[in-house]
Amino acid sequence: MKFRQSIRWRIQAWHGALLLAVIAGFCATTYRLQESNALRQADVELDVRLSTLTGLLGHRGMQGPPPRRPDGPPPGGNGPPDDQGPPPREGGPPRGPDRGPPVETFNAPEIASLFNPRAEAPFYFCVWSRKGPLLAKSEWAPDDVWRPKSGEKTSLTKMTRDRENFREMYAFTPPGECLLVGQTRAPIEREMRDFAWKLGGIGAGVFAIGLAGGWLLASRAIRPISEISIAASRIAAGNLAERIHTSETESELGHLATVLDETFQRLDAAFAEQARFTSDAAHELRTPVSIILGQTQLALARERGTEEYRAMIEACQRAAKRMHGLIESLLQLSVLDAARQALDRRPCDLAELGREHLEMMRPLADEHHIALEADLAPAPCAADAGGISQVLVNLLTNAVKYSRSGDKIRVATHRENGCAIISVTDTGPGIAPEHLPHLFERFYRADVSRNRTTGGAGLGLAICKSIAEAHGGKLTVESTPNVGSSFTLRIPAGMEGPLALPGE
Repeated sequence: MKFRQSIRWRIQAWHGALLLAVIAGFCATTYRLQESNALRQADVELDVRLSTLTGLLGHRGMQGPPPRRPDGPPPGGNGPPDDQGPPPREGGPPRGPDRGPPVETFNAPEIASLFNPRAEAPFYFCVWSRKGPLLAKSEWAPDDVWRPKSGEKTSLTKMTRDRENFREMYAFTPPGECLLVGQTRAPIEREMRDFAWKLGGIGAGVFAIGLAGGWLLASRAIRPISEISIAASRIAAGNLAERIHTSETESELGHLATVLDETFQRLDAAFAEQARFTSDAAHELRTPVSIILGQTQLALARERGTEEYRAMIEACQRAAKRMHGLIESLLQLSVLDAARQALDRRPCDLAELGREHLEMMRPLADEHHIALEADLAPAPCAADAGGISQVLVNLLTNAVKYSRSGDKIRVATHRENGCAIISVTDTGPGIAPEHLPHLFERFYRADVSRNRTTGGAGLGLAICKSIAEAHGGKLTVESTPNVGSSFTLRIPAGMEGPLALPGE
């Protein structure tokens, strides 16, 4: 069944089973306690009557040894024992020395008030002699009452027993007589039936309320799942701007919904960036392709001289080189995006790389009358030296390209908080604040500092950022117009303590 696979139904089934077990255990315990209390109350009533009966009968003739016959030998003599006579008649008073109390004792007002036959559940009594015959009993006492065994308990110890549908209490006097009082259990059973119905009704009500509360709690708990499912379905249908926006933000599922919202937002941004990237790449490739097509059409339109053909071929060559460079940059970005963990990480020192590239860029800087400065403290790390070199070449080339005559470019390296850091700072015109958040986007050009007149397709800094992120690092920029710009590359050192470089 489908509902068996539902998380809500599973939670509800477990909650219902647990609640039912708890309610059943509580009701059973309460029923037993109530039953014990009812029996205890009944035993109190029996004890009052048994104590009264014992006191009356003991006071009126059931204490002390049996009376001595006038014509018989004294007790303990050689004569026949007192209890060897004809057996007493069943239900009547015994004859001889084991006669027991006189009959009028059982008609005493005290006993008549305690054993009222007209009561709803009348009490009854039975009295047996020390030898076993029944001395007396109530007229309404059951016929199948049997005498308890005297050897079970000592004298004057009151014991209770359940016999069929009766509750009885008995005791033995010191001489050995047995007194028993009892009452039918019908009132107790009727009371317990009524209590069981009430208890069952209360338990059923609590169970129903518990199920309703559990259903509400389960529904509220898994509500984010439904919202996530609906939002995911809409996103899968192409609505990338869809969000979950759940109100349950503090629960575990609420946190999951928040994480998924952030994931969907990043996916939306990634798809939007991919679409923009494709559009920009097509736009960048369209220009050199248009140049090549235009030049070839002109060349084929009519016969031309050697110099004209040469100029057209050179224009096509320049357009092709531009297109080739753009394609190479796109391929490099795609490789960095697809395999960021495939870097050839080896021990290197950013200070050595910085010094090497400063010397390499010095002729170009001298040509533009730009001074190069170095502050290269050891900054060992594990990195792809080729990728880091590409970042440095790009940053230094941009710094020279956009600096003015007489400006300075400074390269500095150091280690800080487990990272190797290299920065390229210039005193050029700087970058406007509105361009800084978009400076590392693909094909982005600032209006003044980055445009086609100075060359480039707007992919250099995007490639630098991808290389930094592939190393688990970060490339940041700080710039103030008319003061200068500073690009900082941070790379996790990947080791503790100084790094032993090859050959040292």
